[in-house]
Amino acid sequence: MLEKIRRNTLIRLRFGPSPTGNLHIGTLRTALFNWLYTRSKLGKFILRIEDTDLLRSKPEYEQNIKEGLEWLGLNCDEGPEEAGDFGPYRQTDRIKEGYYKRALEELLEKKKAYYCFCTVSDLNGERESSKSAGKPYVYSRKCCALTPEDVKSRLSENIPYTLRFKMPENNSLLFKDIIRDDIKFDCTLVSDFVIMKSDGSPSYNFACVVDDKDMKITHVVRGEDHISNMPKQLAIFEALGSPAPEYAHMPMILGTDRSKLSKRHGATSVTEYRDQGFLKEAFINYLSLLGWSPNDEQEIFSLDEIISQFGLDRVSKSGAIFDIKKLTWMNGQYIRKCSPEDLFERAWPFVTDTLKSKLTTLYSAEDLVKIVNSVKDNLDTLADVSSYIEVYANTEDEYLDKLSNFEFSESDKSVILHFSDFLATSSDLNKVSVDQALDSILEKTGLGKGKVFRPLRIASSAEKSGPHVSELLAILGKEKLQNRLSGLLK
Repeated sequence: MLEKIRRNTLIRLRFGPSPTGNLHIGTLRTALFNWLYTRSKLGKFILRIEDTDLLRSKPEYEQNIKEGLEWLGLNCDEGPEEAGDFGPYRQTDRIKEGYYKRALEELLEKKKAYYCFCTVSDLNGERESSKSAGKPYVYSRKCCALTPEDVKSRLSENIPYTLRFKMPENNSLLFKDIIRDDIKFDCTLVSDFVIMKSDGSPSYNFACVVDDKDMKITHVVRGEDHISNMPKQLAIFEALGSPAPEYAHMPMILGTDRSKLSKRHGATSVTEYRDQGFLKEAFINYLSLLGWSPNDEQEIFSLDEIISQFGLDRVSKSGAIFDIKKLTWMNGQYIRKCSPEDLFERAWPFVTDTLKSKLTTLYSAEDLVKIVNSVKDNLDTLADVSSYIEVYANTEDEYLDKLSNFEFSESDKSVILHFSDFLATSSDLNKVSVDQALDSILEKTGLGKGKVFRPLRIASSAEKSGPHVSELLAILGKEKLQNRLSGLLK
């Protein structure tokens, strides 16, 4: 019956970041997998800001999280800034409106929670005793034995307290994880845990269960580091008389050395990848493969293809390797798929202001698009663009200064002469006509491409590498080429 009800229920998943730091790869992968699953099942993706850590939560971190989601197009259906029937979607707002207070009162009334007046010193003493006995620490439950009169008396004396959840006396717990199948816990090692801190704020495990219950969350997709929370959270759901969502615990993301992902592996803020010139399509494609496997060996996917194939049943249990080199390679593949106009639109903001000023003075808008497109095959990220297109902005003095570092053989000069002859008779210089001229020179001289292209590249730009030579020559234009090449042939 429960399975039938779930099949007929709208899929609802939540992404609940804590704004205590910038959005990083691991957190974003969690958001992405939740988003992909809801889109593949035509469900709802909910953004919930879990900001109960008042000391560490900051508006700038929340803004960074939102920027990262917006950049990648991971739009939410309900959230702090979107309409929804199950808000508010910010935990501090939910505290103000009494959601957790009402749930706490319910648990106290059901005798599923109790007041704890233990001091830090008391608890440290218990831990030391357990350590001395060589046993894992489990709270003694001494405050659970307090009578209502004892509690009332201590409250009247304003003695600080917390509220603890009374764990059911089960020896073990077995639950089925979508990714990991059956997971078993020894519940005798799970203490009665704090659900309301001494400052009156709810604990993480308590708040997220109350929110998941109230927001009718059907599936929770999160990292495997949350598996240890399962006995506590499932017990709270049961105590509140609510069915628990289905759970899927994803593998950790590791560095290439299989250690925990850190800054030395490239684990910077997500918005930094945007600012370094990674395309959002490439980023989503790469991130989706960190733990999920498609139906075949395909690596490059459109977003629609990922959504159509995505399923939690194909998420691995073993750690996923984050490799910045593989991400960079994939980004280059996406850059090469861009149309000329699209690439220009994306890459132009990464061109330095000085270079923009030079290029816009020298070239038409149409040629600027060609310039950026001519280095498409050279780019791994959009941030590389300036270093490759600056060749088009060199003044004649800069060109001559660089050219002084090169020497030309008689074979080189013969190639340059052949191309100069072509320029003299050419009325329309474009990539097609230049390619035809180069083919003709290759045939006439019998030289290999390197022996033809290299001297023409250096003679025209004073650079050993850069855009494809035919595009370089076509964009530099007839007049500039004739002036430069004629000087070499004197």
